[in-house]
Amino acid sequence: MKLFNHVTSSLSDLDNSIIEDIPSGGNWKNVPENIHSKHLDKIRKDGGRTTYYGRLHWEKPSYTITTYFNRPGNGCNIHPDDKSSKSPQQRLISIREAARLQSFQDNFRFYGSKSSMYKQIGNSVPPLLAFAIAKTIKAKTAVDLFCGSGGLSKGFEFAGFDVMLGIDNDKNALETWKANHTGESILLDVTKGENIKLIIESIRKKLNRKKLDIIIGGPPCQGFSTAGWRKSNDKRNLLWKNYFEVVKEIKPKYFLIENVPGFITASVNGQKVISIMSKEFEKLGYRLSIQKLEAEKYLVPQKRRRIFVIGRLDKKEHIFPNEIENKIFTVRDAIENLPKLSYSDGKEEIKIKKNFYSKSLYQQYLSGKLNAMSLFSSFKTSTNQKKQLSLF
Repeated sequence: MKLFNHVTSSLSDLDNSIIEDIPSGGNWKNVPENIHSKHLDKIRKDGGRTTYYGRLHWEKPSYTITTYFNRPGNGCNIHPDDKSSKSPQQRLISIREAARLQSFQDNFRFYGSKSSMYKQIGNSVPPLLAFAIAKTIKAKTAVDLFCGSGGLSKGFEFAGFDVMLGIDNDKNALETWKANHTGESILLDVTKGENIKLIIESIRKKLNRKKLDIIIGGPPCQGFSTAGWRKSNDKRNLLWKNYFEVVKEIKPKYFLIENVPGFITASVNGQKVISIMSKEFEKLGYRLSIQKLEAEKYLVPQKRRRIFVIGRLDKKEHIFPNEIENKIFTVRDAIENLPKLSYSDGKEEIKIKKNFYSKSLYQQYLSGKLNAMSLFSSFKTSTNQKKQLSLF
């Protein structure tokens, strides 16, 4: 058996000195006052999120895995083995560790440069979260727009869907998608209006006069993210319109849009994007249902908040998945058995022994011996139905 992508990023001498004294579960507040950097001093002066220069805690889920998990000052990305451990690992999490925290199984291999893989993993929908949603949709065929490396697609495949096409403008992400999915991949930029006709033609050709059940995807979220300089007139806030044009022409039974929580409050010229969307999709005959889901409550060992919008052509209110009751997987569940590394360390391929995985359910899922359905079936779900978010 082989393990892929267990490689770590580099660390400067300064960053190494900054993270050395941060304990498990700690952050920038634990850095000695005599250590300085421009970034650290700015955080000290202005205040900053508790995830900055954060070290993971073994017994808790991780914080959100972002596209910058190769930088200590941009989130909680430091390995949980601090200097009090028997074998300290003064480094950031590896690419494979980040993938596991996103709930990718170990046979899912990422391709491209390191920087591309950081982006692919950070932008992904956790497959287990995608699976939970897919199980609430009575359909079988899907097309993934803005597919990226394919976390959303993989979750739908876990639920028995035939994800026929994955479409994206990132060639590295698409290489990863192609290597890990059974459907066809197409390199096209969905954000460019002139490509919409080509995308529609490609979908119709693949369908061969059959009806498509669902279009899934997450338009790029930078325009909605509260982590950056969000502007109400950001052109990226309108990228959903290209997605809309495809839905308009293909007219699937369902569509699904995934995005960051800022998507709900984003506005253009004083109007909420979600309100504009709702009115436009309703003209096509769809009813929209919206919910914010917390990934750790769906067996993903990561605190990740995402908005899901599901449109239904039958105009029924969509019932989102109930949360798993009394079970949250931790960082320990996800990464404890991985080989120890230093910074700038690791290999793209590592041979592992048959007894590499522990008997824990999450480890068995990572190994592929336990599928998503069996994993979810091992736990009870809450009977409390979450109230859907208001459009206005």
